[in-house]
Amino acid sequence: MTVKVKVPARIREKFLSEILGMYSSGELSTGRAAEMLGLPRAGFYQLLAERDVPLPAKLEESIRRELKSLTGRK
Repeated sequence: MTVKVKVPARIREKFLSEILGMYSSGELSTGRAAEMLGLPRAGFYQLLAERDVPLPAKLEESIRRELKSLTGRK
């Protein structure tokens, strides 16, 4: 038996905001956050860009290190 429940928009938005906040703080991985929102990973990345959600600090730091190594800067 499948039950369909209409969730009010403000509750859906609150859930979305919570998931995005947990991702940004590093509590959720990209894959898990996308799964919880029912999105493919590419769709989740698009949502992050649309909402200007900051990357988790560890990921941002890792990307910066990688870019520096690629450009030869110290």
